[in-house]
Amino acid sequence: MAVVLLVRFGELALKSRFVRRQLRDRLVGNIQDMFASEGLECVTEADEARIYVHTANEARARSILARVFGIVSVSPATETRTDTESLQTLVLAQAEKTSLAGKAFALRVRRVGSHPFTSLDLAKRIGAAVLAANPGSRVDLSTPDVEIHVEVRQNRGFVFREIWPGPGGLPLGSQGRALAVVDDSAGMVAAWLGMKRGCRVAVASRGSADHVEPLRRWDTHLKVLEAGPHATVDELARMARADALILGTCWAHFEPTKRPTVSVPIFEPVIGLEAGEIAHLAATVRSA
Repeated sequence: MAVVLLVRFGELALKSRFVRRQLRDRLVGNIQDMFASEGLECVTEADEARIYVHTANEARARSILARVFGIVSVSPATETRTDTESLQTLVLAQAEKTSLAGKAFALRVRRVGSHPFTSLDLAKRIGAAVLAANPGSRVDLSTPDVEIHVEVRQNRGFVFREIWPGPGGLPLGSQGRALAVVDDSAGMVAAWLGMKRGCRVAVASRGSADHVEPLRRWDTHLKVLEAGPHATVDELARMARADALILGTCWAHFEPTKRPTVSVPIFEPVIGLEAGEIAHLAATVRSA
């Protein structure tokens, strides 16, 4: 029985099959790139709805995958066969680890493919075995103390308890290039939001490097342009071959007459956010 990290993606699943495959392959490449930059080996495989990551260091893998745009969530799962007996054995082992006596539990069963049982059949049979093996436990599907997930995908079965959140969005580099002016926390957050929408963002900054360096944790190939005292934003955008300009404009300081004149569209993703929201996102960027 092998441990594998189940990687889920969100928006990608809404695209056409051709586009979804392209975006998924980009996401797989980004995962491999991030692992390589950290010096950690991994083996990846994918199907229509999941990416499977095999690695020897689960803790470091969690930190890496939390910084890969396009990932919605990750679960460290134990893989087994898809027959009821194999799945039941794994679920009982998970239940034993959590000491279910006196606790409420829920089985969350998901099934994809053709099998001789339904998701409800599987949940009933395994749930009954858990109750029998753990006197004093009870089923509560609304507010359980413990959740155990069973996922059957074609000829592969997985059992897991944890679901780690990912940053979501679209895979980095899937939506063209942009230049972000990063002189403060708002600019840093705006650049990060551009990355989250799939843009390969180059950074121009005349401020402190403290606002630029955290972004390197999210893009190991981050390009930082030297913004000299006489360089214009339009010149920098051309140097970066940018399709758009991203600014960290806050509504309280918005001056339409002071917007730079550039030959590409301007996006201001934080203009509608309050200071507290920007500070929260900035903390997220820095803490990765």
